[in-house]
Amino acid sequence: MAEGSNSSPPRDALVQASPSLVLLEVDGHTASAFVATGQGHLVTSLHAVAGARLIHAVMADGTRAEVDQVAAMDDRRDLAILRLPVTDLAPPLGLALAPLPAEGDTVYVLRAGAGPAPEVRSQQVRAVQVLGDWLTLLELTRTLPEESSGGPVLDMRGAVVGVATAALANGRSLGLVIPTRYIAPLLRGSAASPLSALEAPRRRAGRVRRVPQHPLSVLEGATTDALESIATTLGHAINAGAPAYNRGDVDGCYRLYARTAERLIDSCKAFPGAQRALRDGLTRCDDLPDSDDRAWALRDTFDGLLDVIGRWLQKIRPEAARIARHSAPPPKNYLN
Repeated sequence: MAEGSNSSPPRDALVQASPSLVLLEVDGHTASAFVATGQGHLVTSLHAVAGARLIHAVMADGTRAEVDQVAAMDDRRDLAILRLPVTDLAPPLGLALAPLPAEGDTVYVLRAGAGPAPEVRSQQVRAVQVLGDWLTLLELTRTLPEESSGGPVLDMRGAVVGVATAALANGRSLGLVIPTRYIAPLLRGSAASPLSALEAPRRRAGRVRRVPQHPLSVLEGATTDALESIATTLGHAINAGAPAYNRGDVDGCYRLYARTAERLIDSCKAFPGAQRALRDGLTRCDDLPDSDDRAWALRDTFDGLLDVIGRWLQKIRPEAARIARHSAPPPKNYLN
């Protein structure tokens, strides 16, 4: 057992779980997974396999198999369901809907290895994070090695309570647990997509923000009241659009942003620089392939305007700049 608290994991639960653990060899790195059904469904972390061109699954007894099918993905919760080519390579691990551990409780993170015995890390729950109605997760007291991503997490009674993921939040490494309640709906699907389906999550994870850096002259002709109104409108749009995006309503988020941009174009005719910035954002969307990219293009547009409005207000009336700076606080991003 690896470093952790003095609590001992339930031995019977470890014996039962070990044959279900799978080591994934993914384009030169490794990740953990576990068999969840008798049909050969493998549960793992989406970010660990995103963009993969070749995946080999190594069972606890050393059996190897090439994985070439994706059964389901949940980008918002960093979950992927792969499918083994043969259904009886390893026994499934039961996913009882046990109560979620509370702050201070001990959990055990199982990491698949090259042999039959998994590495077990004992950790405590630092906090139960509720990110709106779309995700509740456990934040652990310490970080996790990337190779632990996708492994099962047991509570003190030995029940599987979630999937481990090594994550980033605002540049900070975290150890997280995604509860098992989000796995069951994915296992009910019968899709069988090729590994190329994993390319889209990789592309989204590697997205580079393109926030315009406008000179103050872009606001020539504007009044303080007008700029405060625009900043408030942009802030309201972001504060409504970001939760919709996180719930999976990407198209709804994009349409909200687009309507907001169109309304503001009509209302700021007195300062054409701001109009042009908004039109540029909408024009950029015309060349993008999907609502996901378009939503981010308009978010970049809005953030660029909020930045220049904040600088303009700071110069004219410092106390007014707070409206632009705080109209849309960035949401926490716990997943990769």
